[in-house]
Amino acid sequence: MILNNKVKLSAEEPTSESSSDKKENSANNETNLNGASQVLSEEAAKIAALEAECTATQAKLAETHDRMLRIAADFENTRKRMEKEKQDSRIYSIQEFAKDLLPVIDAFDKAMSAIEQSQINFETEEGKKVAGIVEGVQLVSKVFQDTVKKHGIERLPGKDAPFNPAFHNAIAKIVDPIYTQETVIDEFMAGYKIGDRILRTAMVRVGSPD
Repeated sequence: MILNNKVKLSAEEPTSESSSDKKENSANNETNLNGASQVLSEEAAKIAALEAECTATQAKLAETHDRMLRIAADFENTRKRMEKEKQDSRIYSIQEFAKDLLPVIDAFDKAMSAIEQSQINFETEEGKKVAGIVEGVQLVSKVFQDTVKKHGIERLPGKDAPFNPAFHNAIAKIVDPIYTQETVIDEFMAGYKIGDRILRTAMVRVGSPD
């Protein structure tokens, strides 16, 4: 009986050592897993920090880009405004002089109108002499009109144009149902503008439906 007990004890000793090894291995595995988990957590934290830094940098870049666009737009608007002011200064600096030219323009208009309405026979000897004068007046009138137009002085719409209070000063009015809208039917004195500014409104007769 004693021998059997000893044999049993001998057989049980390896089993006890195997269980101990398993516990030790399990503890080691758990330690390794904890270490790996800690490393992964640290890496994840670094990645999150880098992503946050990248997001902040992108936001700053977007803000800088928007600011540069606004600066560029402001610069372009300033350039255009200065260019327009320069152009306006050039045009409107002769505004008073342009007003003084209007009587000269009117004189040429009257001369041209008189020529068109004349009953001169240009085939006669006397008519041929007058024809030379007429041709000279027409040439000077054209050169003068081209010159004033070159400097921004333009004639306002006149006869047959729709009546516009900004352009026309109606000194007479005819009511007739044949007119579908207020229309300039006669122009007694032409109106002129320089650029966007009115030098003189036209004196007109208006036809109105009522």
